[in-house]
Amino acid sequence: MGQTFRSLAMIHAASNFNHQIQRQKDPTHVLVTSGVYSLVRHPSYFGFFWWAVGIQVFLANPLSTAIFVWVLWRFFSARITYAGRAALLMNRIEERYLVQFFDEEYVDYRKKVGTWIPFIQ
Repeated sequence: MGQTFRSLAMIHAASNFNHQIQRQKDPTHVLVTSGVYSLVRHPSYFGFFWWAVGIQVFLANPLSTAIFVWVLWRFFSARITYAGRAALLMNRIEERYLVQFFDEEYVDYRKKVGTWIPFIQ
C-alpha cells in the first residue's frame, strides 16, 4: 500500500513532483489536489512512512519497528511542518513554502486533507 501511494504521487504530480523542497515557485508549478492528493496531503511521505514501518512489522522485529516509527516520524514532522529549531535550521518547512506559493488555495486544501501520518497535522 505504501509503495503504491508513493509511486502514484510521483506519477500524478508529474513535473510538479520533486525530491527537494522548493524554495521558489516555478512558473509552471500548480497545486495538485486530485488523485491520491485528494486522499492524502503528502502521499509520497505517507507512502514511504507506512511502507518502511510495514516492512518492519512484516519482519516481526518490534525493536526495529519502534525505531523506524520514531526516526521516520521525526524526519517527516520536521520536513512537513515547523517541528523545532533543527527543522528551522535545515529549512525543512515544506508547508511554509506551499502556503507562500499557493496562499489560500493551499490553506483550504490543508484544512480538508490530512497527512495520515500519526500526529502530523
